[in-house]
Amino acid sequence: MGQADDVPASIDGKTPAALSEGEFVIPADVVAHLGDGNTEAGAAVLQGMVDEIRASKTGTSEQPPQMGELTQ
Repeated sequence: MGQADDVPASIDGKTPAALSEGEFVIPADVVAHLGDGNTEAGAAVLQGMVDEIRASKTGTSEQPPQMGELTQ
Protein backbone atom coordinates (compact mmCIF):
# COMPACT_ATOMS: atom_id res chain seq x y z
CA MET A 1 0.00 0.00 0.00
CA GLY A 2 2.53 2.58 -1.12
CA GLN A 3 5.07 2.00 1.62
CA ALA A 4 7.92 0.41 -0.32
CA ASP A 5 10.18 3.50 -0.38
CA ASP A 6 11.61 2.36 -3.71
CA VAL A 7 11.40 5.64 -5.65
CA PRO A 8 14.82 7.32 -5.46
CA ALA A 9 14.92 11.01 -4.60
CA SER A 10 17.33 13.53 -3.14
CA ILE A 11 17.20 16.47 -0.78
CA ASP A 12 18.77 19.59 -2.26
CA GLY A 13 20.30 17.36 -4.93
CA LYS A 14 22.71 15.89 -2.37
CA THR A 15 21.20 13.84 0.42
CA PRO A 16 19.64 10.56 -0.76
CA ALA A 17 16.00 10.00 0.09
CA ALA A 18 13.42 7.40 -0.86
CA LEU A 19 9.73 7.81 -1.55
CA SER A 20 6.92 5.39 -2.16
CA GLU A 21 4.74 5.39 -5.26
CA GLY A 22 1.97 7.93 -4.71
CA GLU A 23 3.78 9.97 -2.05
CA PHE A 24 3.93 13.70 -2.58
CA VAL A 25 6.55 16.19 -1.37
CA ILE A 26 5.15 19.57 -0.39
CA PRO A 27 7.49 22.53 -0.95
CA ALA A 28 8.71 24.24 2.22
CA ASP A 29 7.25 27.59 1.25
CA VAL A 30 3.78 26.03 0.99
CA VAL A 31 4.19 24.39 4.41
CA ALA A 32 5.21 27.77 5.83
CA HIS A 33 2.21 29.44 4.19
CA LEU A 34 -0.09 26.93 5.90
CA GLY A 35 1.44 27.99 9.21
CA ASP A 36 1.32 31.72 8.45
CA GLY A 37 5.09 31.80 7.99
CA ASN A 38 5.92 29.10 10.54
CA THR A 39 6.95 25.74 9.07
CA GLU A 40 6.32 23.87 12.32
CA ALA A 41 2.78 25.23 12.48
CA GLY A 42 2.27 24.38 8.80
CA ALA A 43 3.53 20.83 9.38
CA ALA A 44 1.03 20.50 12.25
CA VAL A 45 -1.78 21.54 9.89
CA LEU A 46 -0.68 18.92 7.38
CA GLN A 47 -0.35 16.22 10.04
CA GLY A 48 -3.85 17.05 11.24
CA MET A 49 -5.12 16.65 7.68
CA VAL A 50 -3.39 13.27 7.35
CA ASP A 51 -4.81 12.10 10.68
CA GLU A 52 -8.32 13.26 9.75
CA ILE A 53 -8.27 11.51 6.37
CA ARG A 54 -6.96 8.25 7.85
CA ALA A 55 -9.50 8.33 10.67
CA SER A 56 -12.41 8.97 8.31
CA LYS A 57 -11.38 6.15 5.96
CA THR A 58 -10.00 3.56 8.39
CA GLY A 59 -11.31 4.48 11.83
CA THR A 60 -7.84 5.31 13.15
CA SER A 61 -5.24 8.00 12.54
CA GLU A 62 -2.47 5.39 12.63
CA GLN A 63 -0.63 4.47 9.44
CA PRO A 64 -1.70 1.00 8.34
CA PRO A 65 0.85 -1.83 8.30
CA GLN A 66 2.56 -2.76 5.07
CA MET A 67 0.59 -5.21 2.95
CA GLY A 68 2.73 -8.19 3.95
CA GLU A 69 2.27 -7.36 7.63
CA LEU A 70 -1.54 -7.35 7.75
CA THR A 71 -2.14 -10.89 8.94
CA GLN A 72 0.19 -13.82 8.98
